Amino acid sequence: MKIGVTRPPTPPYPVPDVDGALIAKHAEHLGFESIFFGEHPVTPLDEPGYSVHAHGVPYFQDPLTTLARASGMTSRIMLGGGVFLLPEHNPVMFAKQLANLDHYSGGRVICGGGVGWSRLECELCGGDFDRRWAQTRDFVGVMKALWTQERATYEGEFFTLPPTRVFPGPVQPGGPPVLLGGKLTDRMVHRVAEYADGWIAVLLSDAAIESAPALAIEAERRLSAEARRIGRAPADLSVTLILRGDQVDGDTSPRRLPGRDVLLRLEDTGVDRICITLPTCLTERDAEEALERIAERAL
Repeated sequence: MKIGVTRPPTPPYPVPDVDGALIAKHAEHLGFESIFFGEHPVTPLDEPGYSVHAHGVPYFQDPLTTLARASGMTSRIMLGGGVFLLPEHNPVMFAKQLANLDHYSGGRVICGGGVGWSRLECELCGGDFDRRWAQTRDFVGVMKALWTQERATYEGEFFTLPPTRVFPGPVQPGGPPVLLGGKLTDRMVHRVAEYADGWIAVLLSDAAIESAPALAIEAERRLSAEARRIGRAPADLSVTLILRGDQVDGDTSPRRLPGRDVLLRLEDTGVDRICITLPTCLTERDAEEALERIAERAL
């Protein structure tokens, strides 16, 4: 089981995020396999919050520029979007950016992809909120064509790609793995098996973390069955679980780490990767101390 970390919840506004590249550097030093950063490019001020984002869309540092900076300060740690909001990008430009990052980082990019919950954010950035999953299917198809074909073409509902090439291409065969994020519904299982390389989920309560081993087993069973049904090898699909727990943006109170027993039970399930979310950090030193506590518990 690979063990990584994910970005902390945002500090209280107007305190900015701690520099993610510095967090990645320290995480690599401690031996974590990966680091993931989520995405929220803009904050509509009159839209209500949702779930752990109780105060509205959070003020995240940009994940792509953060991961690019992190790639220049590290040499081994995998660099993940957890998750990129795919309908809010142009697929050709985003394919180029991820290919470039994968090439120059030595094949260390993971493309966690989702669709987000904020209608205003999605539409401000050019997405079709009501059909954002259909848009995502075409988006991934365009990216994979550009990553794998010398004369890339794609014909879809939202995007049509005439013969095109992206160079330099990614180092990883097939390009960075695409992990789709969302609840483990029948539709999600089919999406992952049809056009992605794995499933990534965020567990948003301590109770959900306690039941994570059962979720990992269920995900493996359902994804394997759907892969076989459509003619894919189950081994082609991975599962990544992000253990966030009861952390609300802006909350600086101490955070309870996942229990060692839960981590051992997760390892027994054979889940591919878990990532533990850092607590809210106000300074680089806060982040270093949090990483050290997580490493002592999990590595």
